[in-house]
Amino acid sequence: MVSLLAKLFIKNREDITSPHVRRKYGVLCGAVGIFLNVFLFGVKFLAGILSHSIAITADAFNNLSDAGSSLITLIGFKLAGQKPDPGHPFGHGRFEYISGLLVSIAIILMAYELISSSIQKIIHPEAVTGSPLVIAILLLSILIKLYMYFYNHSLGKKLNSTAMCATASDSFSDMIAPHLFYLPLLSASLRDF
Repeated sequence: MVSLLAKLFIKNREDITSPHVRRKYGVLCGAVGIFLNVFLFGVKFLAGILSHSIAITADAFNNLSDAGSSLITLIGFKLAGQKPDPGHPFGHGRFEYISGLLVSIAIILMAYELISSSIQKIIHPEAVTGSPLVIAILLLSILIKLYMYFYNHSLGKKLNSTAMCATASDSFSDMIAPHLFYLPLLSASLRDF
């Protein structure tokens, strides 16, 4: 999807040394990330309500914060792509590094929240219910996060972008960590069939 959108919306997309092209890639990836994370927020929030799972509902809000990280990446690339001016004769490329730092800080905060909520779940376990719809939503979430990891990782390496690489790492951790906690829900749902 990102490759198709790049073909449609980024002129000279192979000239990755151009600040204009880099900015366009950053804006495109940020916009796709915002869209996918807001979508995941909606479907996971629904799954959390249907399954009575606080963990899935909390993960829905994690996706909402990931949309914020994508917004930070988008803004960072927009600012980094500005033309040099008298105050910044070499351009504004450092904004991309700053946005990567901010996304990394967001990842650390979400890791702290995940560890904290996991400890609370161990101390105060709750019964959850599952359904084929909940399973489908969780599997869809895993696939979307895997896709987000691959496109951010490949473009991050291609563009040598710390912001995209940080976003890729966040997508990878979001694909693995929260879904490990859903395994009891999935196994309970599968036993009910």
